[in-house]
Amino acid sequence: MRIAATAALSLLLLAAPAPAFEVSDAARIRTLVETGMQYYWSGGDVKKAEADVFKGITLHGRYDVVEKAFAEAAALAPDRLDFRFAVASTQIIQKKLTEARASYRDILARDPRSFEAQAWLAALARVDGDEAGSALAEGAMAALDRAKAEAYRSRFARAETVMAEKPALDIPKAGGRITIVILGFALAKDGTAQKPLLDRLEVGLKAAQAYPNARIMVTGGQPQAGLTEGDVMMKWLVEKSIDRDRILIEDKSKDTVGNMLNVANLLKRHHADSVVLLTSASHMRRSRVLLEDALRQYELGAPVLPVSALDFPSVEEAAKLTKDERLVVYRDLLRVSGFWAYPGLQQ
Repeated sequence: MRIAATAALSLLLLAAPAPAFEVSDAARIRTLVETGMQYYWSGGDVKKAEADVFKGITLHGRYDVVEKAFAEAAALAPDRLDFRFAVASTQIIQKKLTEARASYRDILARDPRSFEAQAWLAALARVDGDEAGSALAEGAMAALDRAKAEAYRSRFARAETVMAEKPALDIPKAGGRITIVILGFALAKDGTAQKPLLDRLEVGLKAAQAYPNARIMVTGGQPQAGLTEGDVMMKWLVEKSIDRDRILIEDKSKDTVGNMLNVANLLKRHHADSVVLLTSASHMRRSRVLLEDALRQYELGAPVLPVSALDFPSVEEAAKLTKDERLVVYRDLLRVSGFWAYPGLQQ
């Protein structure tokens, strides 16, 4: 099992196979990788990138900078398939699915035994509703590793089941040692809670009152004005008379994938028998799919019982599943499963 981490760029490049390029190329690759990850995490001055890194090339936003950086790195080091996987991941972020499929097929042309590339092709076919394409890719996965292919087929089937369910708005019935997990939402620049987070907290408070002995986990690690989402959520609940000793804070993750892996780790350590998962309806399907998969990785069989804060005009609207949402669910499911979006750099 692989847990999300950010490896030092210097270690990544030193650990790579002996390069077949000149020292000047190695320096250029280092610059490209550093630029790509900088723009992935925080964006930057596109005009500066055009002037300093991609002279004479017009860029439009941070993700095309990332794609361009890893594409050039891959051209300089053709044997480094990790760079090609990074290109494909950035194309998926930009919803350039035709290009992403071409990138994975290029990887397979260079390494026909790449299970990971076949799994991505199977997932993209499912996103498109292409049953024949999905079956073809899953068959290729089975030819490489039958047991692993069956594990991924089961993952995909569980995701489809979750995505087909209607949103649950009522506090569920749970038993045993219960942990209520309330997922965070980005804070305002001044460190205050925005409406989606307040809506989640209101429903979380009802769940905490319904289960007065349950442990409560609040999550979210992106700071604003010196505060994390976890800090703000804990203080809000304490102000509503929830005992501080009931509350766990997960504030180390930067995104939903890291969030779910960290939450699963904490749930195993604190011996949860049932998990009441609380987030916005628009976020629930993805969160539940990822958390259930992460819990299986930790061999924790606790059921995940969803309850959503409605952020749509109606339950009927919330139940509608778009292709874009399917894409994000499958993208992050593969990341949680251990396929890094940017190998060695970001899961």
